[in-house]
Amino acid sequence: MIKRLKGFFLTAILTASLIGATATHAKADTYRAGEFIITLDDAENGKTYRGCDVQGKCINLEYGTSWRDQGYRGITWENGDYTYSVSWRENANEGMYLNIYNKGQQILHRQLVAITENAVPVVPRKWTTSCDVVNIKSGQLALRDSPNGRTRAGLDNGNNVLLKEQEGIWAYVSVIQGTNIRVNGLSGWVNSNYLRCTKEPIN
Repeated sequence: MIKRLKGFFLTAILTASLIGATATHAKADTYRAGEFIITLDDAENGKTYRGCDVQGKCINLEYGTSWRDQGYRGITWENGDYTYSVSWRENANEGMYLNIYNKGQQILHRQLVAITENAVPVVPRKWTTSCDVVNIKSGQLALRDSPNGRTRAGLDNGNNVLLKEQEGIWAYVSVIQGTNIRVNGLSGWVNSNYLRCTKEPIN
C-alpha cells in the first residue's frame, strides 16, 4: 500500500526540499500552508503532523511513514479514507508541499512556508454562526430533542439562536433569545429552512 502511495505522490505532487534535507535550509518545524498552520515534529510516536485551520479546528496524526524514491523524499500519514503527505525533492530549492487525498483523490495542494522563530505567531481566528428564526407562517418552529424528534419548546420569528451543528436540513442550536425566558439557554434541533444565519468572527 505504501509503495503504491509513493508512486502516486511522485506523479501527482509538485515536490521540494524539506528543512534538513539539504544544507541550504535551517531547521523549522512550523509552516504556513495557505489558510492552514502545519507543525511537523519527531516524538515518541514517530513523526507527527498537526494541522489547524482558520477556525482553530486541528487534526493530530502520529506514526508518519518516511519514504525515499528516485531523488524524492516524503512523509505520509493515514487517517481513515484520508492520506496526508509532505513531499520534497532532494538537493533542490523548490519548496515543500502538503497534499491531502480522500480515497486517492487529491483535495488539497499547498506549498509550505516556514514560520521563523522571530515571526509573529498567527492565532487561528474563531467564528460563530448566529441565526434568526424567519418565515414562520403559523404556529412555532419546534425545538426538538433529536432531528424530527420530540418537541421540547417552540420558537417564533425573530428569535435568535446559535448554530452548533448541521445534519442535512436539521440544525442543532442553542437559544439566545427565545419566545420567553424559560426557552433561553435551551439546546435542540430545528428545521434549518426557517433560519437565516450570519457567520461572524469571535474577537
